Amino acid sequence: MGGGQRVSVVADSPRTSSRLRVLVVDDDEVLRDALCGLLSDEGFDVVGQAGDGDTAVCMARDRQPDVVLVDYRMPGMDGIEAIGLMKMEAPLTQAVMLTVYDDHALNLEAERAQVYCLLVKGCPPPLIVDMVGRAGTYKRELERRQR
Repeated sequence: MGGGQRVSVVADSPRTSSRLRVLVVDDDEVLRDALCGLLSDEGFDVVGQAGDGDTAVCMARDRQPDVVLVDYRMPGMDGIEAIGLMKMEAPLTQAVMLTVYDDHALNLEAERAQVYCLLVKGCPPPLIVDMVGRAGTYKRELERRQR
């Protein structure tokens, strides 16, 4: 990731100034590993990775990520459904959806599920880093306002 602008992934929070916690969910293991490496290299705390929505929901419950970077289409439960279940238990958790599908219906579905942003696979890695960082900072700000 040379030449790009670095994004601060440390959120100011009385909770501590800890790194943003991210759960990576994609059924493509090679892509999932690459995303975990990218985010770790950029200073995020990757708290887990999952290849399907069911596993992701269980991991989110246990590991309490700030942000879930999630694919749309996966075996079993899709990303939208997984996000909905995660938000039932932890409403402030933010989701960044990464998908090959770029259509109006999916955008509406993602909006209804309160997805922070939807990115199309193949977008520049610095954009993924930026959006995950922004989503996590937004989550921490929501937590601060609730105190």
